[in-house]
Amino acid sequence: MTDGDRLEGLRAAVELSPDNHALRLVLAESLREAGETGDALTEFERVLDAGALPRDEAIQVGTDAAHAGRLQLAARCLELARNSGVIGGTAGLEDLLTALLADSGAVRRIDGPEPDDSVTRRVSVAEEARTFADVGGLDDVKQAIHRTIVLPYQRPDLFEHYGRRAGGGVLLFGPPGCGKTLLARATAGECGAPFLNLRIEDVLAPYFGVSEQRLHQGFDEARASAPCVLFLDEIDTLAYARRNQRGAGVGRAMVDQLLQELDAIGADNRGLLVLGATNVPWDVDDALQRPGRFDRVVFVPPPDTEARRRVLEIALRDRPSVGIDLDALAERTPMFSGADLCAVIERAVDAAIDEALTSGHEVPITQRHIEVAMRSARATTLDWLRTARNYTEFANEGGRYDEVRAYLDQREMRKLLRR
Repeated sequence: MTDGDRLEGLRAAVELSPDNHALRLVLAESLREAGETGDALTEFERVLDAGALPRDEAIQVGTDAAHAGRLQLAARCLELARNSGVIGGTAGLEDLLTALLADSGAVRRIDGPEPDDSVTRRVSVAEEARTFADVGGLDDVKQAIHRTIVLPYQRPDLFEHYGRRAGGGVLLFGPPGCGKTLLARATAGECGAPFLNLRIEDVLAPYFGVSEQRLHQGFDEARASAPCVLFLDEIDTLAYARRNQRGAGVGRAMVDQLLQELDAIGADNRGLLVLGATNVPWDVDDALQRPGRFDRVVFVPPPDTEARRRVLEIALRDRPSVGIDLDALAERTPMFSGADLCAVIERAVDAAIDEALTSGHEVPITQRHIEVAMRSARATTLDWLRTARNYTEFANEGGRYDEVRAYLDQREMRKLLRR
């Protein structure tokens, strides 16, 4: 068997079993040996995302990533090596990263605090306002957010009378692609407040103390813009559960800093609403989920039938289409996330474009194009829901996942998860 045949066989096996991280790691190592560094790093990153990258592999992957210009991946590998106590070679990788980052202009060599204006560039007000009308379905979630968050902004006089101030924190969790980020933006739109997004890649840095400093500067920028919504996506990366960390590494310092910012120690968080989102709430540090920090933890489930129809309607808006049965399509796509549904429409659009190019005239999107798109469509939420089921059964201390358990106990859900 040639190396090419072996790689093709491994790729096919990984495609059939995408959650087999050991198999994906073999593919990544084989790609590296074959000199296909870019593809190898992509596979290594997927293993890292799943938390399955061996600690002793982190240095080599990080070094390869740094040489290839994938500095964010290199920084993540460096942090993994530090937190795991893998010190052999770490200093060399840190020096390499420092030089490459400095040469690229992405980050300067840092001996002291960064300039005060650095985080201002990282936290930006959304260019395009969103409201709950732009969010398909999720009526229960929108109602909870409206009652807890929006009303204190709309009726400050009433809430001040009862001693309830605007601000606080809300943590959204659920399967990927189900609208958590859109809900956060829509919440800001409903409040008529600026939406500021502090992205993970703009916080994390391969230098001790700098990540915490950037996080603090991001909160300071948000406080200066209050009333506003500060959004922290993939918050599990910033606040990875300390019970799962070994030693006093960078991860623990980040959690401590975030707790301090939420508690407003030495600062004033009035008018500052912090929205966090995560696909893995079980990896978020427990201390963040107590009242006074994230006051509400809200489950964002996959859209139901009516919500799926609304998502499809929004996805087709302003696009030439005719004869598409949205009701039937919504019925055929149980457990599809909003992102899954949008992907179906995008593939149907591609099919229509291909036909237009072949025929030489414009072609509207039809049911026939939808059928082509549905051939490769699948609900990506099912894997998440199966994982969540395990946590609701074996790690539901204090009823934290009761809402998820009630959702999974529905008859239709049990039937789908048995497939």
